[in-house]
Amino acid sequence: MTTVRILPEILSNQIAAGEVVQRPVSVVKELVENSIDALATSITIEVVKGGKSLIRVSDNGVGLCRDEALLSIERYATSKIFEKEDLFSISTMGFRGEALPSIASVSKFTLITRTKESDIGTKIEIIGGKIRNVSDTGAPVGTMVEVKQLFFNTPARKKFLKSDNTEISHIADAISGMALGHSHIQFRLFLNNKLQKSFSSSQDLFQRSVSILGKDTADKLYTLEFSEASIHIYGYCTNPLVTRSTSSKIFLFVNKRLVYDRGLISAIFRGYKGRVMKGRFPLGVFFIDIAFDQVDVNVHPSKKEIKFFNSQDVYQAVSGTINSALTHAQENISAYSSAPIISDAVIKEPIEKFLSFGKTRCSAQINTDRINTDQTNIDQTNKVEQSVMDWPSIPAKDIKDEVQAQAANEGYTHAIGLTSDVKIVGQVMGTYILAESKEGLFLIDQHAAHERIIYEQLKTRYDSLQVQSQNLVVPETLELNFKEADFLLSILDDLKAFGFIIEPFGETTYIVKSVPSIMDAKETTPVIIEIIETAMIKKNRFSKEDWLERCLILMACHGAIRANLILSQIEIEKLLIDLEQCENPRHCPHGRPIMINWNKHQIEKLFKRVV
Repeated sequence: MTTVRILPEILSNQIAAGEVVQRPVSVVKELVENSIDALATSITIEVVKGGKSLIRVSDNGVGLCRDEALLSIERYATSKIFEKEDLFSISTMGFRGEALPSIASVSKFTLITRTKESDIGTKIEIIGGKIRNVSDTGAPVGTMVEVKQLFFNTPARKKFLKSDNTEISHIADAISGMALGHSHIQFRLFLNNKLQKSFSSSQDLFQRSVSILGKDTADKLYTLEFSEASIHIYGYCTNPLVTRSTSSKIFLFVNKRLVYDRGLISAIFRGYKGRVMKGRFPLGVFFIDIAFDQVDVNVHPSKKEIKFFNSQDVYQAVSGTINSALTHAQENISAYSSAPIISDAVIKEPIEKFLSFGKTRCSAQINTDRINTDQTNIDQTNKVEQSVMDWPSIPAKDIKDEVQAQAANEGYTHAIGLTSDVKIVGQVMGTYILAESKEGLFLIDQHAAHERIIYEQLKTRYDSLQVQSQNLVVPETLELNFKEADFLLSILDDLKAFGFIIEPFGETTYIVKSVPSIMDAKETTPVIIEIIETAMIKKNRFSKEDWLERCLILMACHGAIRANLILSQIEIEKLLIDLEQCENPRHCPHGRPIMINWNKHQIEKLFKRVV
């Protein structure tokens, strides 16, 4: 029969550390939250070798006296709660009294602290959970905690840590999140003795949101505001046109605590319902202030999971607030759609360039990215279309004959009847091309068709290594997090094969110098970010060839003409001719149908002319 015994304190602390201290970012989070609770207005975080070698967090908070400092390293010692009722109305970041003893049990730990009432600070040194020295020391008001050689005495746990860059990326993301939640506090992050991030206390929430969500969101953020009963919601949501492939840019705060809650994520999507494509994630900073007794943060030692007592009320308030903000923003349709005002001065380009459907076509004057139904823009678009029709042009029939002859010489055998005896009826809903032939009617999705054309051109060039790039007049800057930057570095050669010339520009910044000539240069940053996100998500489940294929599809999608773009007769002719030459003219690279058709018998049957 086994003997029941009480675990030694060091062992129980190490067990607790398994929940509280899972990796270096857990240490950083716990220490920074303690600094916030200590009313600090300036917090400095120093990390060496991904936190495996050193983590040091310093603050100018209220500090601890000698006796409190000694108590703070005892398990379940806390200044945050005193009675059982306090557990259900927690207003501080920390409260469990587990963090410091858990961290000290798996590292070489030093605590230096001083209050403003004392002239002398206290220094406590702990190695593997055992106190080695307690002494007086000179120190500024506040607290400094130094954690060296994390998991030095638990090698089994240490081997599960990832690369330095991966651990750093988690730390940087955590600091960004906490900086968003506390815009009145100065945060500075040093990585390997170099200042990496600095958030000034003079920044307001909007400025911090832009710096963390990305500069491209500066004019795409909409204010959230809701107050009712015990719920207050505020922050910013982005225009539905600004999306990502993951939820990494959704920041959720409940009573200033950075959390993750599936219900809140679902509520955000309900607010964006009908505005964001499936598989895409909006960006935003969402704050929910709620009565402390209406939310339970004591769900998990990490304190990142929460539970609302009246969750449906909260979720409905969040989705309703987002929907209201987006609906209000839509009242200014020009700003909401970000469509440029088209100038009456139209640069007449050579017809060959116009027909190329490539990097710069006439529709540089007609926005190919977004819909704008503003009447002024419609009038100006009509002027552009009229200008196009006035150009000296090659007859469409001659173009068809020339391209068909070339296709025959090159052995194309994929004819679908689109370029022989076809009459272009026109566009339907600004998105579909309606054509008539002796076989019946064709309805063609112009975006899907052009996407297929570009995809096959890109694939042909990639397979034959005949990559054509265009240099950007002004190189673009990519600001990434550490994980994204590390991954981008590993695929630079692969992207070069596509026509992207990208070079490191220090730390997590990259410079884009050239892009594939078939792509619109305006799409550079979004497509590269989406390539990185897609590749990072799929890299463990797909081979290199698989994600390279996905990259080609993304590039084709970003480079293709959009729905709701008015095309001229010549443009439609050229689109159908190019589609005729594709290996798979029936489906876009995503697998969606490009066209549907009805023969005469089917149409007559619909009208009950035949049984």
